[in-house]
Amino acid sequence: MKWNRSLPSGTKDKLFREANGAYQLEKKVNDVVKKRGYQRVDTPMIEFEEVFINEENRLQDCYRFFDKSGRLLVLRPDMTVPIGRVIATAGIQPPLKLSYSGKIFRANTEMLGEQNELTQAGIELIGYSSLKAEIECLTCAVAILETLQIPDFHIELGHAQIFRLIVSTLRLDAKEKRELQIHVENKNLTELARFTVTHPSVFDEFICAIPELFGEANEVLMRARTLLPKESDIMSVIEELETLAGIINTQFPNLSLTVDLGLVALMDYYTGVLFSGYADLAADIFLRGGRYDHLAEQFGDAKIPAVGFGINLDTLVAIQYQTGDLAVLPKPKTLVHSTISWLPQAEALVKAHQDYQLSLFDTLEEALSYGKKWQYEQVIEVTEAGNHTIKVVSES
Repeated sequence: MKWNRSLPSGTKDKLFREANGAYQLEKKVNDVVKKRGYQRVDTPMIEFEEVFINEENRLQDCYRFFDKSGRLLVLRPDMTVPIGRVIATAGIQPPLKLSYSGKIFRANTEMLGEQNELTQAGIELIGYSSLKAEIECLTCAVAILETLQIPDFHIELGHAQIFRLIVSTLRLDAKEKRELQIHVENKNLTELARFTVTHPSVFDEFICAIPELFGEANEVLMRARTLLPKESDIMSVIEELETLAGIINTQFPNLSLTVDLGLVALMDYYTGVLFSGYADLAADIFLRGGRYDHLAEQFGDAKIPAVGFGINLDTLVAIQYQTGDLAVLPKPKTLVHSTISWLPQAEALVKAHQDYQLSLFDTLEEALSYGKKWQYEQVIEVTEAGNHTIKVVSES
């Protein structure tokens, strides 16, 4: 079978209005972060596989291939890790406020309907240990979503240390850790209760309640306090989330802000607060991020505090398409036609008027036919005798 008329799974062509709308949306996002003082960085789409591998993480679901020297390469599945490589190797000194946008690639299982090629934009705050950095991330995210007029969006908070502290306290091996993670992610009350019987600890009540510890921030965090030992390390995590949620609720009183204490980080490099963003018109989470203070160490550098988030712009394009807010293609009204000998004069006329376009046809009849098809209002013919305007009747 020939594949030259087909696309790989999880990819698509964007045509005309969708392509223009996606470009304009990406530009608006970049304008928002630029105004907030972020400096843009671009990293290659092709990286060595080792960039994305550490002791805890073995790459899955990536597009892999070899270069001419036999070295294993990947199409980047993530934007944050390459920025960690840049910080560790480029000699630039934090603190830094960085922004990016571009393509990432993930080889998901076929027939699941998931995208394998995504456009992602985001920010990274490098060298900032203060909780102000998390607040800045959430403020920037809200600014982007409001600028794009995304309706009914919600922000959810979690924390990577909750699951990690449970694992370390219970001294779970890799298999037991994976088992617990599955039960937590599935919010399985029955299996978590069984797990605490075979792995008893001071966190039993809290672990059994994890599937129910999500929802309105104040209520969830207050209940968590009643389930945890007062001297528990997780209690300091709860206090951090209380502080963050309180500030964000004050700053954005109309924002839908929730907490999920059973949120498990998708990426192993996250070490602190986690962010997720979703909307009523989107089937999937479109914003993910959080604090990752140890990523630079993966590249042999010293510990550098960092926090950031990435947004799936394709999802926002789809939302704008549903709401009618996707940028429309500019509709030129006038087509300027001439013979090839009068092309310089026609070009000068087009240059002088923003909504004029140049006819590339040999005959006036072809120009008029094109004008009708694409709903131009008029065709101006440039001749030796002067300019002649012909009104166009558009095809219905």
